[in-house]
Amino acid sequence: MSTRTLLALVDIAHPDNAVTLCREAVLQQRPGDTLHVAYVMPYGHYSYVEPFVSEDSIKAAAERAHRELGEIAKEAGLEASEHVLRGGVGEQALLLAEKIGADLVLLNAHRPDVRHHTLGSYATQIIRHASCSVFLKR
Repeated sequence: MSTRTLLALVDIAHPDNAVTLCREAVLQQRPGDTLHVAYVMPYGHYSYVEPFVSEDSIKAAAERAHRELGEIAKEAGLEASEHVLRGGVGEQALLLAEKIGADLVLLNAHRPDVRHHTLGSYATQIIRHASCSVFLKR
């Protein structure tokens, strides 16, 4: 049996869902598999504001994201390479999956508790364009 590379994409703004997804990644792991966990710091909703955000603010946000991502992985019992990226969520997730040669991408459904199941725009983009299998956790 060959080894695989698994990538769990989490949103640190929803730590309970992130921990649940990381635990799912541990369950999906086979001996010898490599695990990665990633969070993408999205650009602001108003791109015209971006030039006025200081580098110090961006650096502080990235440091906080690294800390929170580490806490999520630790709580889930996940030993993984951690990635904090910045940019378009779907685009950065797909680029990272390609870079690490992911065989499986794990992500949460948007608002999994809602009765009318819909996918968020990032999940839809990742599912449509990923070059590997995608596991969607509700």
